[in-house]
Amino acid sequence: MEEKLLEIKYSMTLDEISQGFMLFWKKYQLKRTVIFTIVYAVAFVLGVDIMIRNSSNFYGYVIAGLAAGMIFYSWYKPFQIRRKMLESISALAEETYITEIYPSELRVTTCIIEDEPVSDNVEENAEKVESADNIEKSDIVEENAENVENAENVEENAENVENTDNVEKNADIVVSDGEERQEVSVYRFGTDLIDAQETEEMFLIYVNKRLIYIYPKRCLSDDEQTKLREILTDKAIL
Repeated sequence: MEEKLLEIKYSMTLDEISQGFMLFWKKYQLKRTVIFTIVYAVAFVLGVDIMIRNSSNFYGYVIAGLAAGMIFYSWYKPFQIRRKMLESISALAEETYITEIYPSELRVTTCIIEDEPVSDNVEENAEKVESADNIEKSDIVEENAENVENAENVEENAENVENTDNVEKNADIVVSDGEERQEVSVYRFGTDLIDAQETEEMFLIYVNKRLIYIYPKRCLSDDEQTKLREILTDKAIL
């Protein structure tokens, strides 16, 4: 077993998530957006030139209109995505995170505190069991459901619950403990494309140019910040 280099426990606010998303977009998408903007701008100028030369030419208006629309959409899209993302996150259960850094891998545990049952199907099925007027083949169902062996619907539904969590590709461990559910994602240095960035308010770790992990400095002690900076520097990703 490898020696753990650092363990960080933290949480994120919506403002920090929003800021992290914009930093991610600037790092990986801004250059592409600028290139497309230049292309659309050239098309817009071409369309305007056609209109000037022949004001009755319909194609000039179409080209200029489409180009202007694409320029607007290219810059509006990231803000739209950010807004929808924040709306979705604000509606989710409370989450805290634990990051463990080892010499060869990065392990991120998402701790989800659930106020409601994991699956609506389980709740509906439990209600059916409690009011089981039509279950004739099942023995008495105890409150802790330890002896429910003949209730095939309950058993099948419980199996479905284990598969309903839409866990990321790298999240290969799911642990449930009462009201808290944990999802563990493992990323390996040298195998996964891992990059990092530091600002005045946070550290950011990017994975495969599609995932972002945000570490607010308010959640880290001075020693943890120093250690994390040293590790990321040693890995040549900061």
